Amino acid sequence: MSKKPKSVTINTTLLKAIVAATASGNHYFVSQDEGKPLLGHNPPLIVVNFDMMQGEKAASKATEAGIAMVNGNAAASAAAATVVGSAFSIMKGVELPASRRGAGLHGGAPKKYPFEGMDVGDSFFVPVSEDTPNPLKTLGSTVSSANMRYAEETGEMREVNRVKRGKDRKAVVENGEKVYETVTLPKYNFTRKFEIRGIEKGKVYGTWTAPESGALIARTR
Repeated sequence: MSKKPKSVTINTTLLKAIVAATASGNHYFVSQDEGKPLLGHNPPLIVVNFDMMQGEKAASKATEAGIAMVNGNAAASAAAATVVGSAFSIMKGVELPASRRGAGLHGGAPKKYPFEGMDVGDSFFVPVSEDTPNPLKTLGSTVSSANMRYAEETGEMREVNRVKRGKDRKAVVENGEKVYETVTLPKYNFTRKFEIRGIEKGKVYGTWTAPESGALIARTR
């Protein structure tokens, strides 16, 4: 027989403070002991960004469930859609700036970011940190991988002119110039589309002012 989970006491005073900070577009810093009950609630009442620290405290924001609980709507709190285990909160009303880069994003598939929980128009922010000094460059492959998870082959093919790469995946260079090749690849229909842009500290994007420089990832389809 499985054991019943232990009940967890929610610090409503702390949760109200986090909700108030979230409503004003700010983070509220919590210790591990403070944040654990709120993060471990089902559904989670907060999300925590461990890339933003003040001493031993990490930046947190309230989820829809946390806001609903403070507002006294227990039913909405229980039903709110949140991303479990992600350190990055989904934001609404943030406008993605115009692209300064090409569309060629390639690479791996980390899953600590909340792509699965995002609706069209939602976004999340990854600030510059010691571990991620250039989020725009670092997360390009992450965004590409997220897009490919929602890609369906159309049955059509297309020709693409791209940089030729060797077995080590490095660009082939001859006489100081990169070598290009034309390859035939399948066409895809993307049921979801994510884009990434560089963000500058203090600038306003829609209803949100960037607290730090970094990268903004948004679902655009």
